[in-house]
Amino acid sequence: MNRLSSSESVIHKQFVEYGRNAREWTRKCSLLLPDIAGRRIWKKRGFGSIYEYAAKLAGMSRHSVDSALWVLRKVEDLPELKRVVEEKGVSRVRPIANLATAEDQGLWAEKARTMSKPALEAFAHEFRKSNREDFCPRAKIELREDLVDRLRKLENLEEKLEKFLDFEEARMREEKPDSLETKSRHIPVAIKSFVVKKSGGCCAFPGCKRPYEILHHTQRWALEKVHDPDRLVPLCKAHEQLVHLGLIENEQSAPEKWRVRMRPDRNAPEFWVDEHVALFRGG
Repeated sequence: MNRLSSSESVIHKQFVEYGRNAREWTRKCSLLLPDIAGRRIWKKRGFGSIYEYAAKLAGMSRHSVDSALWVLRKVEDLPELKRVVEEKGVSRVRPIANLATAEDQGLWAEKARTMSKPALEAFAHEFRKSNREDFCPRAKIELREDLVDRLRKLENLEEKLEKFLDFEEARMREEKPDSLETKSRHIPVAIKSFVVKKSGGCCAFPGCKRPYEILHHTQRWALEKVHDPDRLVPLCKAHEQLVHLGLIENEQSAPEKWRVRMRPDRNAPEFWVDEHVALFRGG
């Protein structure tokens, strides 16, 4: 990153300040939209629609108007979430607006205030999935039709598949490097390559197809100072944040068994490590 001259620095700071003020005023305009719509103020002022009114007077897009009206309608009877909208804006509450209830709105409000937007969106997605499917992911392999036809014609298919799986598992065991106890946080190349290969370079969280960004120690390296290929999981940034917020159950099991939870386990030995991680990251 190139350094700015003193005059360029002044211009940059002005732009940042104006942008911050613009976001603040847009947020305030959003909060007025339900009254603008309900009282049809836009029509009384001679505009063709609320979208024209919002676009010409506040520079708001049709999408931002619809989003504001939808979120504010959802949180109308949820005062704690409504306060979050007033503090942080519509976009912060949108991922969870149709999940919160009167009973648990406080928990959702806390998450909206403390979690990053990507982590909140990931948590909301997994929460919906856990309610919809009871979070029982099943292995799903898509094969080309010609391969399916060939497999159907094979005799003793189950026996052949079992032998193939035994062979692959044995090959993986031979390839797996030993765990390493070390004071260095650096993960050896052999261990890193093995762990990443298992997930095909993707986030290992069930159902996530994003490329992995972080190798996560499920036992916490700070507790044991060990790089163990069986306890290293490739994760995208959003799902890694959920883990360090303590919002994943069954973390010591294979990722296929992970599920989200509303509160962290404060008695878990990993909890204090995760709190330090949050402080280090400014969370």
